[in-house]
Amino acid sequence: MTRRSRSAVLLLALVASPLASFALAGCASQEQPLEAAAPPAPRPKNAAEIARSIVNARIGVMVWAERLRGHPLEVRVRAMNPLRAMLEGTGIDATGDVVAAYVASTGATRDDLAVAIVQHKLDEQQTRQGLHAMIARSQPPGAWIEAASVPSARVTVKGQTRVVSIVEDGFLAILPESLASQAGRFEGTGGFPDPEGPEAVVATALDPSRSLAGSQAPPVPPTIRSSVARLRLAADGGVDVSATGESADPAQASVDAAALTSSIDRATSLNLGIVKVRLFAPVVFRAEGSQVKSDLHLTQAEIDRLLTLAETFMPR
Repeated sequence: MTRRSRSAVLLLALVASPLASFALAGCASQEQPLEAAAPPAPRPKNAAEIARSIVNARIGVMVWAERLRGHPLEVRVRAMNPLRAMLEGTGIDATGDVVAAYVASTGATRDDLAVAIVQHKLDEQQTRQGLHAMIARSQPPGAWIEAASVPSARVTVKGQTRVVSIVEDGFLAILPESLASQAGRFEGTGGFPDPEGPEAVVATALDPSRSLAGSQAPPVPPTIRSSVARLRLAADGGVDVSATGESADPAQASVDAAALTSSIDRATSLNLGIVKVRLFAPVVFRAEGSQVKSDLHLTQAEIDRLLTLAETFMPR
């Protein structure tokens, strides 16, 4: 082998050596691939559960606000929304900026403890600006709570003192002042479970004869252990409402169905002596096993009459 050929062989060896190393490394990497980083676990959709546990709630109301968009009911809900007075002037639209909300309460009166968790569309800056405006409007003056585990403001609107907390991006919690320290429990929440059906509102009550007592709701037999009402938006501008109550047994369910039919008829009728005027068609409950059920369609006109009556009982 000549000197020139030996040099060429040496040069090829020097070039081939790293190429071979890279090839071997490639083979090794194919044989033993690096494990990809596991995606973060999804956040639990437990906001409603947390709210219920904070107050040991007996009543819960879930509202899918976005489902009301464009429906005639949206206008009335916007006018009656209990968050409207608190958020007025803050730049936060209590209806338009809200995606969904859940309210958990010990009962249906102003004296009961209630916690609300609200999913909204605002970014952090808009949310803080809104809270600053709430603090400025508060009487007596509101303030940020410096020792809070999450950004929280104490505000008083119409004599009701509440703490409003930014618990996660896109989520506000509203709590009684006595429960302000519980706001941090919402940290890490993924919000609400996906709705199971087309309902816009789902309301539940445990021991409704007691938990609804003191409100304007018709009396409920004490043998009804729990109840759930589901409201679905109808294409004609009205709503479909279905209600189910859990009674003690089939025999008691028949008794409870008759009692509820009479109770609601009295509550939704005006007896003018020789004539009875109903706000809407009679609501008839029926027994199915140990359950008491009812289905009702309300037209837009009937909804207007019912909500007009409800407005007269709402706290001002």
